[in-house]
Amino acid sequence: MKNILLLTPLTGNGGIASWSHKFIKTFGKDNYRIIPVDRAVRGRSFDDNSLWSRLTAGIKEMKVIKRKVKEVIQNRNVDIIHTTTSGSFGTFRDYMIAKIAQRSNIHSVMHCRYGCITEDVHKCIYGWFLRYTMRQFSQVWVLDSRSLKTLRQIKGLEDKVYLTPNSIAVEEGLEITHKNYQHIAFIGNLIPTKGLYELVQAVCKLPDNRVRLSIVGSGDDDTVNHIKAIVGDKIDKQIFILGRLPNVEAVEFMNTVDIVALPTYYPWEAFPISILEAMSLGKLVISTPRAAIKDMLTALDGSECGILVKEHSIDDIAKAIRWCMDNPLKADELCYKAYQKVYNAYRMEIVYGLYDSLYHKLSEQ
Repeated sequence: MKNILLLTPLTGNGGIASWSHKFIKTFGKDNYRIIPVDRAVRGRSFDDNSLWSRLTAGIKEMKVIKRKVKEVIQNRNVDIIHTTTSGSFGTFRDYMIAKIAQRSNIHSVMHCRYGCITEDVHKCIYGWFLRYTMRQFSQVWVLDSRSLKTLRQIKGLEDKVYLTPNSIAVEEGLEITHKNYQHIAFIGNLIPTKGLYELVQAVCKLPDNRVRLSIVGSGDDDTVNHIKAIVGDKIDKQIFILGRLPNVEAVEFMNTVDIVALPTYYPWEAFPISILEAMSLGKLVISTPRAAIKDMLTALDGSECGILVKEHSIDDIAKAIRWCMDNPLKADELCYKAYQKVYNAYRMEIVYGLYDSLYHKLSEQ
């Protein structure tokens, strides 16, 4: 039985916290004991990305995290320290953890849970520090092939970096039903940089009044009011703001729609779970080629299994919706390819097998 100290956020509604809870609950009970340590940064809200609040909150938590990690190492026989990271100021914490692991003679994994790694490693001062920090870890896990390619070209990282996508439970033999592609859903936190306003404007631009857009997720009053201002008299007629739904209900609702749209340009986008869920349910996905999304919407045969649009482009989103409505049989084919991709590449058993092999590789070193 291997003991894994998992340093990761355990509070909030962010994607890393969601991944962490699922991982702790479902991974490798027979071979691994997961020891979670919460690294959630307190003192700022989820959507507060101001430089000062991030810096002050991060520094305040560094001492607390360091103490917690050392206590676990002293009291438990830790074999691997696995830390998740979203980069930026968190890299200082990552460096600290890597050094603790080295001094304690423990293998370490830096699990990068964000998609702008290629841009970050090429920055001047921060890029140098990020590359240096990554070299201190036994392994570096990334979510997308672009990050993998970039990091494997860096001296000292060639044999340390591995592609580890997100996973989802997938029903075997799902039947892809024919759809008219008139009901679209946005499901996620209502953050403008998720392409939310552009999606709303695209739907409003379509002449076909049969098209419906359902917006599911929590957001602040300013965002909701701005959506209502864009929509005008189409609110509760073609555009519906449903608020946040519990995850089970959100997935059930997703099963009733035809298209899941996420035209995101969110800077820290990584591997959206809403896209995985849509693919596993045989839904058509419209999104942008940001972070891991291009990998996700590339079929097993190398063709597309969803529709990629340009960031910030209202016209591209509208054209994509219109294409689905005009070509429903071809759109159905994309849905089938998407289901095949998620079943064969992102099914939980397959991804967890990859995690297990990488942990095992560390034990052989």
